[in-house]
Amino acid sequence: MGTQARIVLYAADEALAAQAAAAAFERIEQLEAVLSDWRVESEVARLRAAPPDVWHQVSPDLDQALQISLGVRRATGGAFDPACGRMSSSWRRSREQGEPPVEWTEVVSQVGSPGERVQARSGEVRFCRPVPWLDFGGIGKGLAADAAVATIRDHGIEATLVDIGGDLAIGGPPPGQAGWSVWLLAGEAPLVLSECGVATSGSGEQHNAGRSHIIDPRTGRWMSRHGDVTVIAPSGAIADAMASAGCVIGAASLQDAVSVKDGVIVLAPNLSKPERGCQVGSSGQETR
Repeated sequence: MGTQARIVLYAADEALAAQAAAAAFERIEQLEAVLSDWRVESEVARLRAAPPDVWHQVSPDLDQALQISLGVRRATGGAFDPACGRMSSSWRRSREQGEPPVEWTEVVSQVGSPGERVQARSGEVRFCRPVPWLDFGGIGKGLAADAAVATIRDHGIEATLVDIGGDLAIGGPPPGQAGWSVWLLAGEAPLVLSECGVATSGSGEQHNAGRSHIIDPRTGRWMSRHGDVTVIAPSGAIADAMASAGCVIGAASLQDAVSVKDGVIVLAPNLSKPERGCQVGSSGQETR
């Protein structure tokens, strides 16, 4: 995934902690082998050559990624799209060549947004012409972090936090504490969180010729450089995808599109912050 993964957990003994962490890192690697659009042998990359108008069987991991991604796409009116692989590939190529990113407005006006050409049902996917490329870059870190937490739980460990490139999946709280202290905004007190996901998306680190690496899938136009959007959600995957969508439609519009009662909270400098719990720090055994 081109980034670092960090696991913090509390276990009964060091041997169990090491075993659980090793299994979690192995699970992250399994997901990358399925979802990476960089690896030519990944399941996602192989689907680039898939014939259109035919149902193709997919692995359980890819099926889950599709179902969650398409659900977020519907909830955000198409602002998040898991089929922008051709677009993101062209953006990377333009940056490497020192050229402005190519706009996709004409393509979208002719054939629609990429997600409109993806159909998914349990264990299968079908593409309409022209076949889009799947790209889970906007949700993959959250999916992997969730899977790591689930793997650690399979080892009987509840108190854990997984950080993949700054996107978090948070399990149960540390012993005797209300949750994990998470600093989201500079100068603000930490939020104390558990059993949720946290993700931030923005253009601060990835931009080219004044354009963000995030495209509006509905128009095919690259976003201008923009501020960060942070989302707290029931899972790391949903938080990751929603944060990407927030960069397209804005934090306020994203909050209007989702519901706090469903556990989704959008944070940006101009939005109110959720109530924070007790301000306690946490420490734990870090295992790589």
